[in-house]
Amino acid sequence: MFIRIAPKATVYVTDTDVEFIRKHALESFRSDQLSQEDADRAKTLADKGVCVRKKLDTHMQYALNRKIKFVANARKK
Repeated sequence: MFIRIAPKATVYVTDTDVEFIRKHALESFRSDQLSQEDADRAKTLADKGVCVRKKLDTHMQYALNRKIKFVANARKK
């Protein structure tokens, strides 16, 4: 599935990433609250621009980017 992060920028996310996004869409979360696999997934999504991150003293805080939109019919180039 593709997610539009800007008017002309889309990124590809897997089905497990979409489940993770929908699970954590309502509120922010910290990296110490997640399992190691989910923490790596959050870091990858932040690198893609789907999540935003904020560095705290001992860990990272993540939140879903409010400007993203799911794109139903997009082609991978």
